[in-house]
Amino acid sequence: MALGKEIGQFSLKSTSTHYAEAGGSVEITYDGTATGYGTVLGTMTLRGEPGAKAGPCSWRGQGFLENGEVVSGAGQGTWEELGKHQWRTRLIVATSDGRTHASDGKLDLASRSLSGKMFDWS
Repeated sequence: MALGKEIGQFSLKSTSTHYAEAGGSVEITYDGTATGYGTVLGTMTLRGEPGAKAGPCSWRGQGFLENGEVVSGAGQGTWEELGKHQWRTRLIVATSDGRTHASDGKLDLASRSLSGKMFDWS
């Protein structure tokens, strides 16, 4: 995926994890901050059979802006194994205020974090 100009960063911490009984997916709930979106709460869903090294992923969340507004966002993309207990996530996210951006993140099991950069996608 060709990325545009960097427009911000995000830094999120895992608050819970849920494994689906069927379908080979895991849902990880996050809370943190993102440039332009303030406090962010959301869920990343990673799909893949046990032992998979890559697969599809999705994001659903909300940003709570400093001015009191709430912006929701949803995105689709992929994940791939980077190394020991680390995965790269790449998604296109559309938000309720009409913006669209790409995100390039690193999910790290040891620190229970998801952090990365956001890029213009128009």
